[in-house]
Amino acid sequence: MLSWTLWCGLLLLLWFYLLWSRRRFYLLTLKIPGPLGMPILGMAHWLMSREDILNSFGHYRDKHGPLFFSWLGPLPFLCTSDPQVIQDILTSPHCVNKGIIYKAIDDAVGLGLFSIPDPSWSIHRKLLNPAFGHKVLISFVSIFNNDTSLLLDKLKSLEGGVENDILPLLQSFTLGIATQTTMGKNVKNEANFRNNKLLEHYQCARENITAMAFSPWLAYRWIRQLAGMESRYYQAKTEVRKFVRKMINMKLDEDEKMEGTPMVQSSDQKNIFINLATDLMHRGVFTMKNVEDESNTLVFGAFETTANTIYYALMLLAMFPEYQEKAFEEIKSIFPHTPDFEVTYADTQEMVYMDLILNESMRVIPPVPIVSRRTEQDLKLSNGIVIPQGVQIAIDTFHLHRSKEIWGPDAETFNPDHFLPDNIRDKHPYAYIPFTKGIRNCIGWRYALISSKIALAKILRNFKIKTSFPFEDLYFMEDITIKLKTMPLLELEIRS
Repeated sequence: MLSWTLWCGLLLLLWFYLLWSRRRFYLLTLKIPGPLGMPILGMAHWLMSREDILNSFGHYRDKHGPLFFSWLGPLPFLCTSDPQVIQDILTSPHCVNKGIIYKAIDDAVGLGLFSIPDPSWSIHRKLLNPAFGHKVLISFVSIFNNDTSLLLDKLKSLEGGVENDILPLLQSFTLGIATQTTMGKNVKNEANFRNNKLLEHYQCARENITAMAFSPWLAYRWIRQLAGMESRYYQAKTEVRKFVRKMINMKLDEDEKMEGTPMVQSSDQKNIFINLATDLMHRGVFTMKNVEDESNTLVFGAFETTANTIYYALMLLAMFPEYQEKAFEEIKSIFPHTPDFEVTYADTQEMVYMDLILNESMRVIPPVPIVSRRTEQDLKLSNGIVIPQGVQIAIDTFHLHRSKEIWGPDAETFNPDHFLPDNIRDKHPYAYIPFTKGIRNCIGWRYALISSKIALAKILRNFKIKTSFPFEDLYFMEDITIKLKTMPLLELEIRS
């Protein structure tokens, strides 16, 4: 009897100790409203279905405001779509590290710039920044032009009054330019690129990353095996890594052959990612694993988000043809004589209306709808509330970009006039963050904008885009990147 009483007393003491050690999290519920959720689960069960996540966040935002606090199982969880709070978070050195949701990426892609924790991230970012410098990006313009011309030939085969799914063609296009600009290799003649197997492997890896991110128990290999997921996922990530490793080894073989031979490289050639990364490895700054992980991260991130950005812009212009015609007139004024033209960097700076379209497209459909961070130390917000160390944070970009308080009564529809100078001038600097902002912003945001503008200019100069799918029927899903439940098909009509 005594031993039983003793054990109960010890368990009670442990329980009180646990509650006391987490008291600051519980006190936060008195300062920030939010759903309590269920015992043990918190609000996690409402976020298990990817189809419901954005709607759930929108529901709680409407009920509790743009800043609410809850629990994801045992983890304290803060969600915000308040631009000032977002600025506090993204500019704080205590919120540089990504949240627990991104752990799934490490298994498939490795520890690259996307998910590597600080201080390693700060070191890698500083070392790799030259790979996205202005001169390097301008040197990629010819690649963007050449590959877009090849894409146009493929799109012409789809012309004929029928709606088609053009996203796979855009993904193949962006994967091709990502490997050339990042790894310095044209892979279009590789067998696994021509037969789309490489693209299928990337898509399979992404699907499994998303599944593991929102169903954390799938992080365990034996559970994936029981669920019948592991075999296909393992093959996909192995093939992707093998593909990237092959390109790295080709570069290392070239370096070995050139050893002892004086080599003159322009600064932009020297700073192309693969040259920069292998040089860091030769100097002992990077390991082979660092080079592989960063290569995987950059190729994966570059092709996926850029393809989506181009597709969503075309889709929205098909749904709102009056804006498409304005874009066409601007492009025609810059390139009046022929649909077969080269776009220079200077040309992209003249595409003022195209800037409005891209900005508005990424406002309505942000590339990454929810960005995750965690507090490594206490963080004091501008409103005076202190967020304790150890809180998981979700920055709800989707609802930030659609806030009627910020963007007006038509915030949820597509209208490029939102970004006219008079309309954007007084907006909070963190009211629009398609590539995030602050300390850990996207390293490739300029790359994405330049490549997207060149592709859109050539496509819109050559084709009129149509769709029968209404804007009001779009249903958005959280999928690490943003996805649509039903992807609208697009009809291409060659312009005379």
